[in-house]
Amino acid sequence: MKRKSIALFFPLLLALCLVLEPSRAAAQSDSFEIQKLADGVYAALRKHPPTMSFDPNNVFIINDDDVVVVDANASLAGTRALLAELRKLTNKPVKYVINTHWHDDHIIGNQVYREAFPNVEFIAHASTLRDRPTIGDANRKQMLDGGKGYAEYLKKRVAENKSLAGTDITEEERLNYNADAAWIERALTEAPNVKILPPTLTIEDRLTLQRGKRTIDIRFLGRGHTGADLIVHLPQEGILLTGDLIVWPVPLVGSTSFPAAYSATLERLLTIPAQTIVPGHGPVLHDQAYLKQMTQLLAALKTQTAAAVARGETLEQARQSVNLKEFRQQFAGASMMRRILFGDYVSGAGVAAAFREATERPAVP
Repeated sequence: MKRKSIALFFPLLLALCLVLEPSRAAAQSDSFEIQKLADGVYAALRKHPPTMSFDPNNVFIINDDDVVVVDANASLAGTRALLAELRKLTNKPVKYVINTHWHDDHIIGNQVYREAFPNVEFIAHASTLRDRPTIGDANRKQMLDGGKGYAEYLKKRVAENKSLAGTDITEEERLNYNADAAWIERALTEAPNVKILPPTLTIEDRLTLQRGKRTIDIRFLGRGHTGADLIVHLPQEGILLTGDLIVWPVPLVGSTSFPAAYSATLERLLTIPAQTIVPGHGPVLHDQAYLKQMTQLLAALKTQTAAAVARGETLEQARQSVNLKEFRQQFAGASMMRRILFGDYVSGAGVAAAFREATERPAVP
């Protein structure tokens, strides 16, 4: 029987593993670790079994008079847990929540911040107002409609000791399948109480917040993981928050991605000076090596798929001719779980998105 694809539930079944190093933790929970990045800047880093989870990394920027939060969460309960940790760090109000893009795992928790801080502003790219109520709501409905069945399917695979790839299940996969099934069930339980809150402030290219002595530079560098990816740069602290433009250990390229532009967007990202890089999912990075690796992968994905289209290949033919095995080895190694993710998001949904872009006809003026 053909296995079910994780990417069917993109973008909610998003995230990847965190194997966290011992750190200067200010607080711990079962699902995240608070790590101080600089004076007043703290990251909530996920602690899920490798390599799948759902909630993104979050960042608290505590300023002279207020707090700026980067990204909410995929669940109300998870966001409330984060807010409780923030309360331990400061009693200052949250003034802004920056949603780096409109996927559910980055915005569901907006509701919690609105309940706690009625005057909070939500910052996002302007295209969110168009794409979230259409593409986003359709994707969410698909997940909610199919979620129960998918959770049961994952638990069945664990019970049968079978991987999604059809081989014997590894311990890494077992941990992930169980974690994913539990998360889906939680999401379905919360769903009746979830209110999707739109941004109250939108930007096209750039917005700079001056909060006391701190400069917070919010920029749109181009389309990539979505058409609405914002990055946040703290120039004085040398900190760069990338949202899901960067995801470790396997990039998330899916139905709402733009592979034709992605590598060029990452090239622009590489020009921003930073010693500390917080990806949308994964551990804190301290150099550009992984960013460059992603840039090379996405350039190859774009170039090879465009060449397949130029040869007149169908999508199924392109899936066979686009050769990303070298990159699969780099990103996934011997891990079956990472290989499944690479196959679903890069070789599968990524090639499909690149094929769609390469075959789209230009709009007639």
